Amino acid sequence: MKNEVTEPRTETLHMAIIRLNRIHRKRRHEEFIKVGLTEGQPKILDFLLQNDGCIQRELAESCHIEPATVTSILASMEKAELIRREADPKDRRVLRVFLTDKGRDSQKKVEKLFDALDEECFAGFSEEEKRQAINILSRLHNNMTNREGKDV
Repeated sequence: MKNEVTEPRTETLHMAIIRLNRIHRKRRHEEFIKVGLTEGQPKILDFLLQNDGCIQRELAESCHIEPATVTSILASMEKAELIRREADPKDRRVLRVFLTDKGRDSQKKVEKLFDALDEECFAGFSEEEKRQAINILSRLHNNMTNREGKDV
């Protein structure tokens, strides 16, 4: 008797999220390369636009990136002249991170890139459908976040 092959379940939330994440990540990566950025840099550029001069620890915590990873990303960003790090005048052991003009220009490119990706994702959606989709995704995230720390 021959074993029957069972197709994987494709129409589930899990699979929809995986498919969307995979193609979104691929498209982001392609666009980041065009503007000379790596995967972790846009998040840091966005954060620094609103929090210029923050310390590295704040950057790591707020962007949910390990401190060692932030140090590595910042080193490459400093080499590319997107940021500069300066010792805090009150505590020379603390480094503050600032955007350079080149970093601000790159952040503007990232903002346009994400706007274009949003337009691509929401092609054919009404404004109401866009709001609903974002609301649903936020609620899903909140449900999962609220579950963290509870016994599974």
